[in-house]
Amino acid sequence: MTSEELADWFEEKSRERFPLVLEDLLGLEDEAPVIVDGPQLLPELVAPLAASPGHVLYVIASRSMQEPLVRARGSGVSSKVSDPERARLNRLGRDEELVRRLRTGAAAHGFQLAEVQHVTQTLPTIERHFEPLFAEWIAAPHGDVSRRRRDENDARLYQWRAYNAAMGVEPSGELDLACECDMPGCVLTVTTGLPAAEAARARGHALIADAH
Repeated sequence: MTSEELADWFEEKSRERFPLVLEDLLGLEDEAPVIVDGPQLLPELVAPLAASPGHVLYVIASRSMQEPLVRARGSGVSSKVSDPERARLNRLGRDEELVRRLRTGAAAHGFQLAEVQHVTQTLPTIERHFEPLFAEWIAAPHGDVSRRRRDENDARLYQWRAYNAAMGVEPSGELDLACECDMPGCVLTVTTGLPAAEAARARGHALIADAH
């Protein structure tokens, strides 16, 4: 498949999955503000639902940032094809095509788009955009912060397990998960492998950063 065909396929699947994203959001009982992220959030799908253009931000990675990430992540997929390097190049080409389409779509709907050169720039970029929108909520009592963080981490663990199952490989590596303490504003993380995190869950233990 060409890069354009891969991009077409990705967008088609994104449109199919978008109703599932909305279903998950409608199922949330917590009244806390929610930032929804993911490559499936195409501008044309988001536009009818956004409270205003200012409630939307698209963050894209520069080619110099994206290529090492793809090469690091893509070993499982690449090992299953006859030409791994071509597969990686097609993936990068697909990503460039999706970025081109995203720029066009974001501009058409008045959505802001930011390009980051390094992964460390991502969170500050998001915070600058969304913190003014959440200022009133941030200043108010926050309820069960710990439960929210557990729910977020459980979603990431589920996706991690599902990805490994789909690839037919055993889980490896580690992931930084949010500290599940009850302190508002805590930005500490817990670095863990999937088996260790699932074992902690089986024992009913929260994931708490060592600094606590």
